[in-house]
Amino acid sequence: MKIVRNTPDQLILRSVPWVIGIVLSGAILGLSAASLTGFLQTEYLFGTVMLLSALFVGVFFALFVRRDDLILDRSRNQIELRHATVFGRHKVRHDLTHLRNAIVQQQSAAGSGSKNDTALTFRVALVLEGGMDAGTHPVTEVFSDGNSALKAADAINNWLKQ
Repeated sequence: MKIVRNTPDQLILRSVPWVIGIVLSGAILGLSAASLTGFLQTEYLFGTVMLLSALFVGVFFALFVRRDDLILDRSRNQIELRHATVFGRHKVRHDLTHLRNAIVQQQSAAGSGSKNDTALTFRVALVLEGGMDAGTHPVTEVFSDGNSALKAADAINNWLKQ
């Protein structure tokens, strides 16, 4: 997650999977071009296989390319989680007064080595107390490696202390 705005009244964090979106878009474009070339050269089997491959990659694009925004706004006393995919946008709102803190959730994933090799991945979650939405709410659906989740949780917790 990247910090977009950090003022005393508002904190905005954003997660946009640019790399995977660009790679999958390029794959769809390349496979579609190969499919069209196959059909134009009357190689119908090749064209069909490339078209099905492009559709398969398109499914991955629809499932994995998702923009997540977290907006903490003191002036409106509101937490707003926005999620956007190719299927549409979704918004969830909570009272800022219910936010206790942000935590980092971790998940173990199999690594690329020996049997005992595991890699940890992380995501940010909000801990809400009180109200109907009490509990832990992840900001993003996916876990990722690196320290961006820790930086985001620290930014949220520091902003709440102000």
